[in-house]
Amino acid sequence: MALGACADATRMRRALPASIAALALVAVPAHAREAGLWATVNLCDTPSKPAAMGVRVSIPKHGSGQQQWVRIRVEWFDGTARAWRPIGPGGDAGWKRLGRGKATVQGGTTFTFQPPAAGQRLVLHGVVDLQWRKKGKVKGRAKLPTESGHASPSDPQLATSGDSCEITR
Repeated sequence: MALGACADATRMRRALPASIAALALVAVPAHAREAGLWATVNLCDTPSKPAAMGVRVSIPKHGSGQQQWVRIRVEWFDGTARAWRPIGPGGDAGWKRLGRGKATVQGGTTFTFQPPAAGQRLVLHGVVDLQWRKKGKVKGRAKLPTESGHASPSDPQLATSGDSCEITR
């Protein structure tokens, strides 16, 4: 009986890396690895838009006629708990159709907040839910945090690109 238990343990050890690899593939959305799929902070507390944060999103087309839908939400960083927290209703743009599924599309939303008190700061980032829908049915999904690295000097909507926004007073 001990010999059989040893053989079972060996089989389990050999199967474990494959199981972990399979779980890793499930945990990382395939859409998140696609070219043209990203979200970024493209506006942060500018003189013309004080206490505002803009989020820009790029969504590639999927399949034939799959409309691109987006929901942009804002979270604030709770320094005491060292965790991101939802802003609430004022930080949720709701679901909006961004494209008809014919090409990669870009769009976004600007959120305006109450500025923090003097000497305080408000650190924000975006969380973006994406869906590809056909005839009212969801055919694919992805969830992305905002990230830097998408600035484009030729695009006024992408003059800056960051992963977060810090509003200070």
